[in-house]
Amino acid sequence: MPYGGSIEIGENCSINSFCHINGNGGLKIGNNVRIATNCTLIPANHIFSDPNIPITFQGETREGITIEDDVWLGAGVKVLDGVVIGRGSVIGAGSVVNKSIPPFSIAVGIPAKVIKKRK
Repeated sequence: MPYGGSIEIGENCSINSFCHINGNGGLKIGNNVRIATNCTLIPANHIFSDPNIPITFQGETREGITIEDDVWLGAGVKVLDGVVIGRGSVIGAGSVVNKSIPPFSIAVGIPAKVIKKRK
């Protein structure tokens, strides 16, 4: 569901079972993207900076998520608000992507870190 934002999906993509995909702040998925089972993509985040105000009343950020062409997200990957995953990248299973990933990178872990380049 877009939940007030938008979701754009390119050509020849696959999104496998049990994925949770929102469009709050805008979600763009390029062409030839592979998204494995149990992935979560939510382009929004709660603001929680003021401990004197309940989190539910502090609003959200909505920067958006962009997944460029020819990306593969392994099973269980979580992609957080404000992230761009560069073209041709591979994100290892179970990783949490909280910062943008350069093109043609292989990134793994919590938080996801680039361990190698494909080129």
